[in-house]
Amino acid sequence: MQEYEMFAMQCKQEIESISIEDNSTSSNKQKFGLATQVHQIVWHSITHNFAFPISYYGINNISVHSLNTLLFNLAAKLECIGIYTCGSICDGAGENRIHIKSFDWYASKWTCGDIVEVNFNKDKTSFYAAKIINSNFEKTKFTVCQLDCNNPKNIEIERNFIRPPMPSKLKWNVNEICEFRNPDDNKWYLGKIIEFDPVETTLSVEIIEGIYAKKGWKVFSYHISKFLRPVYNNQEILLNYKTINPITGEEWFFISDPTHVFKKLRNNISKSHTGEKNAREIMFNKKEISWKHIKGVYEYTNKHATAKATKLTK
Repeated sequence: MQEYEMFAMQCKQEIESISIEDNSTSSNKQKFGLATQVHQIVWHSITHNFAFPISYYGINNISVHSLNTLLFNLAAKLECIGIYTCGSICDGAGENRIHIKSFDWYASKWTCGDIVEVNFNKDKTSFYAAKIINSNFEKTKFTVCQLDCNNPKNIEIERNFIRPPMPSKLKWNVNEICEFRNPDDNKWYLGKIIEFDPVETTLSVEIIEGIYAKKGWKVFSYHISKFLRPVYNNQEILLNYKTINPITGEEWFFISDPTHVFKKLRNNISKSHTGEKNAREIMFNKKEISWKHIKGVYEYTNKHATAKATKLTK
């Protein structure tokens, strides 16, 4: 515990010394308006019951770049004195949400030879399997080569038109929804498995959208991976709140503050199905979720609570 107290004293001295330097040089600089917010960063130990505020920033607003720079600069200072950092916890403030979304976990991990899905037409409708050939340093542009085509060639394309692939699937059941690659135009369409023939080992697929709706095809088992793939699930694939710590090169996790999560949950449910104007209508499995349900359980429990015999004697 003595080591943590020494660390706290060291942080305090550094903060005081920096503030003195800032005050001595600010007289010759442009004067800014008063801050309307204070951005505080607190270090929490995950192995000991210890926490200490290591920085305060008076701000009116803060850009994503500035917040990212502040956070990892502080992480670097902690690493220099032997404190390993693995993530950050923040509330749901707008700056924090944008800060988390600004990190691109997949792009930071993609290297030459990785398989991705690319929207070559830049219309965000049809994506095709491709292999990464190269990228710029910022990982904002990639050189890719389309797979499974007659004339493959290297194409440079922006990160916005690239997505990670869904896990492959070889076993399909009747009535399952899938994405089907139409041989007529080589584009992917939403389809449905309507029949399985165990003799021919083929799946019958029917397109259920677009100009080819209700048109059917048979897919042999050895061509399943070429013509069938799972429907893309953005929530499953793209919601990944972690990045690479630029100081250590290891994973850095973003965690929502549990108390604020419960607060948001309470606020949303309390406004659900109230009958008022602009009320929320939260549903789950086609059943409404409302605050009156929680209130009803509470009132029923109070009326039918069984008294506990806490002091029994022989």
